[in-house]
Amino acid sequence: GLFLGAVTRVAAGESLPIGPDTLLADPAHDPAWSGLFSVLAASKTRQSQFEERRYFPFRSTPVVLKGEIRIIPDRGLSLRYLEPEHRVMIVDAKGLLMRDDEGHDRAAPSDARAQAVTAALVSILRFDLPALQKSFVMYGHQDGHAWVLGFVPRDPSLANMVGTLFVSGEGTRLDRIEMKKSATQRIEILISGTREGVIFPGDVIERFFR
Repeated sequence: GLFLGAVTRVAAGESLPIGPDTLLADPAHDPAWSGLFSVLAASKTRQSQFEERRYFPFRSTPVVLKGEIRIIPDRGLSLRYLEPEHRVMIVDAKGLLMRDDEGHDRAAPSDARAQAVTAALVSILRFDLPALQKSFVMYGHQDGHAWVLGFVPRDPSLANMVGTLFVSGEGTRLDRIEMKKSATQRIEILISGTREGVIFPGDVIERFFR
């Protein structure tokens, strides 16, 4: 399930005051967090379902997108959107690539905000701690098995584009990512059904990676 009691109790954003009490000054060597971080780091292949909800000031209901996430650590990350339309977004060392159902590739939009959001999302899904520390000041809070992390961009222009990022979960499972620009403008991503150590067949690798 996505919204377990513990995750709701540590609702992203509201229960994580960004301040000195929750600052993670040296997250890589913090004994309260290092175990979780090593599990979250994408050292294995991984596949999950996701539901993305985009809230805008001018809409009363969120725009909802659904799909699948695939990660192969040495190849990158692939987002397959299934609703409302089919498309694949590949993120790897070469950058960002869009692919349609027929397998035609095109460069990603040069929209700076879209690229910033994607780059931030990829850093978090791969949980590359050195890259995260370089780009964000990190905050954290634990409540039993439930946890929430806050990422405040160091670069003011990135902060202006994506706002503060919140990531929450329970135990070693990541359940929710939220990019909060303001009370009325945010993106919420719910992650479920994660499987690790997935062996992707060759045709799947060819279709969803490059």
